[in-house]
Amino acid sequence: MLKRTIFGGLIALAMSAPLANPVWAQGYPQRPIRIILPFPPGSSGDLMMRLLSQRMSDVFKQSIIIDNRSGGAGIAAADIVAKGLPDGYTLFFTGINHVTNVGLYSKLPFDVERDFAAVSLVGAVPGVLVAYPGTGFKTVKDLIDAAKAKPRGLNFGSAGNGTGGHLSMEMFMRATGITLTHVPYKGATFALTDVVAGQVQVLFTGLPPTLSLIKDGRLNALVVSGAKRAPTLPNTPSMGDIGLSKSDVQIWFGLVTRAGTPKDILNQVSSLVARLLREPEIIDKMAIQGIDTVGSTPEEFEQTIRRDLDRLPRLIRESGIKAE
Repeated sequence: MLKRTIFGGLIALAMSAPLANPVWAQGYPQRPIRIILPFPPGSSGDLMMRLLSQRMSDVFKQSIIIDNRSGGAGIAAADIVAKGLPDGYTLFFTGINHVTNVGLYSKLPFDVERDFAAVSLVGAVPGVLVAYPGTGFKTVKDLIDAAKAKPRGLNFGSAGNGTGGHLSMEMFMRATGITLTHVPYKGATFALTDVVAGQVQVLFTGLPPTLSLIKDGRLNALVVSGAKRAPTLPNTPSMGDIGLSKSDVQIWFGLVTRAGTPKDILNQVSSLVARLLREPEIIDKMAIQGIDTVGSTPEEFEQTIRRDLDRLPRLIRESGIKAE
């Protein structure tokens, strides 16, 4: 009788005590993890995640399935995660378009703040404002003076409406009080080709594909994004150097997942990602793709997302930028 009473009391106590984590969150991961990408195979984002996922698989001792769902500005890919289970087995490797889509589209099938949980900021691509040498622009001041003397008389190219380079230039124009005419292209390669040929005067784009052109004198580098100078262009001022760090647009890539995923899982994945991003081999291989590795806590990445949600969709709407 005494044993039965004690046993019954233990069961009652166990049932009344709150669980720290759901049972299915313990021992994560116990099966393959699916990572959805809104990028096509062979793209920088795809190569970056495949490199990282290989090491994640080694450590987790589980398969990592890369699921490319490119097209549609990444909206369909994001919706799969937004409507999935909050169990940490479906991750979304996305970029800054995760935020800019909020401004580009009047209606999305999900809420970026409500339906997603930040996991880790993985990497960032440094940007550079370049000019066709025939313009004579060698400094930011040269560009500003010419633009003020002839409003809308100069053109700037971009990889497309609402892309990082486009928004970087919009922020730059607002901060400096100049107005240039936007010429959108169907990709950064086309825009870069035309600025080298002098069809457009300036372009804000990723630093890596411009380096050889800058060193060969086929492009003039005016300023690089970020608070600090780029090691590969030590003589080119940064946005921080010219007092425009608050007007900078960081082109980032990161992992998010379904909102409601247990905190322990978010921390486990983010901790692993941060550790792997400190490995020299991964740093070197991502550098070849022009990516600066970051690694962050979920809270730090959430701050980055919220910062850009507070300013970029508003910039898009106020500038009258429309999705192509």
